[in-house]
Amino acid sequence: MKKILSLCLITYLYYTFLNNSYIIKENIILSCNLFIKNIFPSLFPILVISSIICNTNLLDNISFFINPIIKKLFNINNILSNIFIISLFTGSPGNAKIIKELYDKKLLTVDDCNKIILYTHFSNPLFIISFVKYKTKLVLFSHYISNIIIGIILKNIKSTKDDKIQYAKNNSMTNIIFSSINSSMSTLLFILGTIATFYIITSITNIEFFKLILELTQGMNHIYNLNITTKIKTILFGSLLSFGGFCIHFQVYGILKDININYIKYLLMRIIQSIITALIIFILY
Repeated sequence: MKKILSLCLITYLYYTFLNNSYIIKENIILSCNLFIKNIFPSLFPILVISSIICNTNLLDNISFFINPIIKKLFNINNILSNIFIISLFTGSPGNAKIIKELYDKKLLTVDDCNKIILYTHFSNPLFIISFVKYKTKLVLFSHYISNIIIGIILKNIKSTKDDKIQYAKNNSMTNIIFSSINSSMSTLLFILGTIATFYIITSITNIEFFKLILELTQGMNHIYNLNITTKIKTILFGSLLSFGGFCIHFQVYGILKDININYIKYLLMRIIQSIITALIIFILY
């Protein structure tokens, strides 16, 4: 039965793609243009820098004063505290890439990954500044605070207490830079592929609600075109940024596919975060 259903689904998708080849081609071009003009310029340098930081002790020197506060606030170790700080600047799925790199180095356990992924879901600040035209600072502030609130709520979830970070001593800076560029490009190509895929899905289905929640940039543009007040638009912007869109969820899940991540809990936290962000904007607007 499953084989028959799979065959029917594949046949339907193949027929749909052939029947909408022009629309699919146009949306692939749109997604590539979006990637080249907006996503690649903002994400590539940040992903490379964050990868270099993860392979050196640079962040330990920078975050010497703030780490004790974050560790106490969220009841986490030094490594998870560093991930939180980097995620403020990289956004998602950059946070997932950092978590995966540190997990592969055996610096994080599955419990660590499942805990820190829940409240390091940030939109890239450059993306927020570029796309949010109304009350940008308020949206940015609300987006960050909602994550901090979730982190405080989840502080009693278990994680390792080991603060010792072992950095590779034999790696030269040249090798670290080459490795960081390589891994960052791999992540960015995966992001491009998922964006193109979700653009195609929304164009074929042509369901307005899907355009709002599936892909973040399409959702933001859709909100701009709604005939509603600026306050409601701002609330929707903040809420959508905190939810992230299923395209970003898919990117995070894809990067962390080798780790036993609890996606249901991740999804629930994104819904809660979007509600908290909306409430903060509503109160402070």
